Amino acid sequence: MQPSNRVSWAKPIPNSLNFSQEQVIFFVGHSLRSLYDDILTADLPDRLEALVQELENKQTPASDAR
Repeated sequence: MQPSNRVSWAKPIPNSLNFSQEQVIFFVGHSLRSLYDDILTADLPDRLEALVQELENKQTPASDAR
């Protein structure tokens, strides 16, 4: 059996940061929202907007199908 490299007097450092799951979810969600807010509010590029408009024109409204 190989000798252990762990020092017997070493103790784990206590973690003084204790967060609830709700706090973590809030923090991550808020961080993501602030990071990507500019992307969420940006206009679509012209070519993508044209493709979306083309798809919308091809679809028939559900009320006409009745």
